[in-house]
Amino acid sequence: MPEPRENVKRFFGKFCGPGPLPGRKSPSENETPVERGPRSQPPGGPSPRPWEAEKTLTTTFTDRQIGQYFRRIGCTGSGRADMATLEELQLCHLLHIPYENLDLLNGVPLSLAAEDLFRKLVLDRRGGYCFELQGLFCALLRSLGFAVTQYAGRFIDGTGVIQMRRHRVLVVDLAGERYVCDVGVRNESPRRPLLLRADLVQTDGVSDYVYRRDPFYGWVLFQREQAKDWQPMLGFTEEVQLDADYVMPSFFCERHPDSTFNKFMKISLFTPDSDLTLVENTFKIYRGGRVTERRELHTEAEARTLLTETFGIAVPASFHRFLYRP
Repeated sequence: MPEPRENVKRFFGKFCGPGPLPGRKSPSENETPVERGPRSQPPGGPSPRPWEAEKTLTTTFTDRQIGQYFRRIGCTGSGRADMATLEELQLCHLLHIPYENLDLLNGVPLSLAAEDLFRKLVLDRRGGYCFELQGLFCALLRSLGFAVTQYAGRFIDGTGVIQMRRHRVLVVDLAGERYVCDVGVRNESPRRPLLLRADLVQTDGVSDYVYRRDPFYGWVLFQREQAKDWQPMLGFTEEVQLDADYVMPSFFCERHPDSTFNKFMKISLFTPDSDLTLVENTFKIYRGGRVTERRELHTEAEARTLLTETFGIAVPASFHRFLYRP
């Protein structure tokens, strides 16, 4: 297997060499949420660290809300806090709730509050982007009794530009191991939880993945698609994040003039063997490591139809901005 670490060095040169970076030191609204029993604890028992309290303050969905959530994503499992449930939930989520940024294009302010995300993504049958998708999924997992820790990650796209931290990373402690669960990446990405262990090659049946350690990026996830070489996808370090820590990077994506999230459509939905995407005005079907179908959109009506019929998004009637017009 080609050495993934060398790819990072090639892309980022001195920033991925030994040592630190220059300058761096080494529901209904009336329902009352209820507890669903003791949450599983990380190895070693309960932690005395003060941020652990945040996990118990996160909104807990009621049994009725969990049932609605399960129906939304087509999940028929038991809901027990075990590996089988975790795997089913991640795949079902990717297959039924799309990645989308239509609110940002149409000037609708975002809320990362769990109840607002539940209303939008579950009841209103919309999608969301990373901070929304992962935020809702985190609330569901904690409601079911999973122990979830949140981190912030950076995407690695091979341009040589070190990106800001703008990805919400979820790590689940289960049976003495840690698993990274992600339902918020727009491109082909892990369809099952990945064991957070260095140098272990894992597969989701579509692509291969491996984590490597890097002095700057921390845990770096590499992907190998069919007939392709290993490429770095994203990295994260283990500074624990609270729900509130995602408000500022999300607001940057929502409002900043340099953000691309408020410029053109970024839509994605997984199928069992492909990834459907709509970026700018181009619809693509990505399968087997390559684009197998491509189509350009020319009218707002055409875009609305595709969003509704192909991606399953209940597009609000008030939304009129879809196509990218530079």
